[in-house]
Amino acid sequence: MIATTDDWEQRIKLLRLLSVEMLELAQAGGWSEVSEWERKRQALLDELFQEAPPGELAPALETAARAALASDAELLELAHREMDKLREYLRSFGQGSRARHAYQSI
Repeated sequence: MIATTDDWEQRIKLLRLLSVEMLELAQAGGWSEVSEWERKRQALLDELFQEAPPGELAPALETAARAALASDAELLELAHREMDKLREYLRSFGQGSRARHAYQSI
């Protein structure tokens, strides 16, 4: 339970910060850190949406949640690109292994 308006404001700010940090980490290739931050952010989201915020903070929470969703869309795009790179690397690794095996069998 979030007790005071100040607590709500701090948690809403934290939601924004975590989302920005996650995107920056993904852009820098820090995927394990992204995963760690996501766990923290999910716990925060669970806490934020257990009860209605004070009326004057509802728009701020909505804005922060929308920003998190937009950030997540960018993060997913980065993740897909990274997966494509890894897939290509594994494919080339497999081809090199087959070539090496063919060469050794001559």
